[in-house]
Amino acid sequence: MKKILLGLALCSTFAANAQKKNLELTAKIAGLPNNTVVYLWGPLTEKTDSTYTKDGGFSFDVDMSGGGSTYILQVGGADSQGTVLYLEAGKVNITGKGPYFKNAKYTGSPFVADWMDVSANILDGDTCVSQKQAAEDQLMAAQSIGDTEAAHAAEAKKTALKKREVDASLLWINKHPNSGVASYLINVYLSDAMPRADLVALINKLGPDAKNTFTIKKMMSQLVGGSTIMMGLVDKQAPATTAPDVNGKNVSLADFKGKYVLVDFWASWCKPCRAENPNLITAYEKFKNKNFTILSVSLDTEKSKWLQAIAEDKLPWTHISDLKGGDSKVAKDYGVMAIPASFLIDPTGKVINIGFHGDALEKRLAELLP
Repeated sequence: MKKILLGLALCSTFAANAQKKNLELTAKIAGLPNNTVVYLWGPLTEKTDSTYTKDGGFSFDVDMSGGGSTYILQVGGADSQGTVLYLEAGKVNITGKGPYFKNAKYTGSPFVADWMDVSANILDGDTCVSQKQAAEDQLMAAQSIGDTEAAHAAEAKKTALKKREVDASLLWINKHPNSGVASYLINVYLSDAMPRADLVALINKLGPDAKNTFTIKKMMSQLVGGSTIMMGLVDKQAPATTAPDVNGKNVSLADFKGKYVLVDFWASWCKPCRAENPNLITAYEKFKNKNFTILSVSLDTEKSKWLQAIAEDKLPWTHISDLKGGDSKVAKDYGVMAIPASFLIDPTGKVINIGFHGDALEKRLAELLP
């Protein structure tokens, strides 16, 4: 259970009006003591449900409208009496001869088979965990006595084990891009092993079922600077966007329907935003004649500074702003809480990708507009 590595701090609650979707989990395991508390704890959701064993079994009915995530299922208080699971809305049935979850059989909705596949072939039971712990113990022992050669050997072993996990995770995700289980692999194995831009690009290539897990929505909200509203927009129609342009004329996102549009949130005072502008210019110049454009939304409050930044950075596309800064209605509609933040809209007006840094936008457009 200590395998749950929170590569990013993930915690929040979702809107109360979200569509309710439930998880039905039942278990029947020989030898379970009666009237023992069973916990279902989400380290990422920071929510805990509990029930009691009866006649060798127990059950949970849990609201999963916020999306799937990683959970610890534990009988009593000992780690040895628990197991780690990826869970989402659907059904899970656990049967076994004990003790507790050892060699238990898991059946149910399709995500259960995916989790069993990952458990057997990537988590590799206790083998990988014990190998990593052994390498860590060897490293600490070598460092304690100043044995540099042994320390380097142990460090190399740790690196090799990590690479094996990363490579196996990427291979599995590429084969199952729409599985919610991919969110577990991304959070545990990849969040601290990939550059931010590569991580966002990987997430953007996931299918809707994977993108809408609790884990991925919260990771993306931190990676690209937004609230849960932001990730809720993926694969949905973009919010109607209207604000004055540099000449005071109202411009709407609907004016660009039929094109791929990058809605880019920035401000003259935002140094990371200004640093990204050369990348936007490169992508714009390469694809502007291939049905692509950019609509920049500024969170400035002073028009003169906004216009000066546009001129200094030589940004030739359309710019809009209500000059209300953080109170911008457009920013609120998109769930933007930090900038830079960006949304790629397809010709039908649907949000297809969120968050671009470096050459990630150029690469994505090359896939869409060869």
